[in-house]
Amino acid sequence: MFNFLRRQALRKKPFPLTWLDVLQGQVAWYARLTPELQRRLQGRMQIFLREKTFIGCGGLTVTDTMRVIVAAQACRLELHHEPSHFPHCETIFLYPEAFVSTVTRMLPGGVIEQMPTVRIGESWHRGSVVLAWNAVEASAWAEWTGRNVVLHEFAHQLDSGSGAVDGVPVLRNAAAYARWEGVVDRSLTRLRLHLNRGEVPIDPYAAQNPAEFFAVITELYFEAPHVLRAFDPELLHLLEDYYGVFPVHSAEAA
Repeated sequence: MFNFLRRQALRKKPFPLTWLDVLQGQVAWYARLTPELQRRLQGRMQIFLREKTFIGCGGLTVTDTMRVIVAAQACRLELHHEPSHFPHCETIFLYPEAFVSTVTRMLPGGVIEQMPTVRIGESWHRGSVVLAWNAVEASAWAEWTGRNVVLHEFAHQLDSGSGAVDGVPVLRNAAAYARWEGVVDRSLTRLRLHLNRGEVPIDPYAAQNPAEFFAVITELYFEAPHVLRAFDPELLHLLEDYYGVFPVHSAEAA
């Protein structure tokens, strides 16, 4: 109850004008939200920015502008339904640019291999999201590329809300889960067939597993819905039901 009341109070606080300047000047899609969605976004950002800790890495000093841009992109995912506020994410690490992460995998015979991998984002099942700031900043302006590292990594956080990172977020009921599984399984299989033929309808990274598929199609839904529609209209409708329908760019509407 205390947590609920505290969050209610945060939503009602005046939104700082310096934060609003960032939204209006550096987050391209903010102006296309309805006034109601703008107010909703601001309230959820108040909670996000109070509850999450930002840490600069690799010599980066985290500014309020950085925090606001990350918060706006993350909270965008939950504008049309009851927010989870990403309960498993407590800390957001920001690097100035791509960083090296160690990937551990099991080889045949029980051999464990650890390989350094260059990344622009990473989501940990418990506790943290890691982002390259130059990629975050680019995605705030470079719309319609279908690439947005904040949306990608926080889609993984939504995915983990069901207890496993398996490409299935928390849904309304059993019928919604059955529909999700059917549409996603068919669409992922179709993508892999395209790739086997040398065709690349969407980012091949989506074919890795259902979790990456969900993260990639989330990026497309918000940033390049025309690409998602061309690939699989039913998949687009599935995400419309989950994320809600947002105003589109004038070029997309045309």
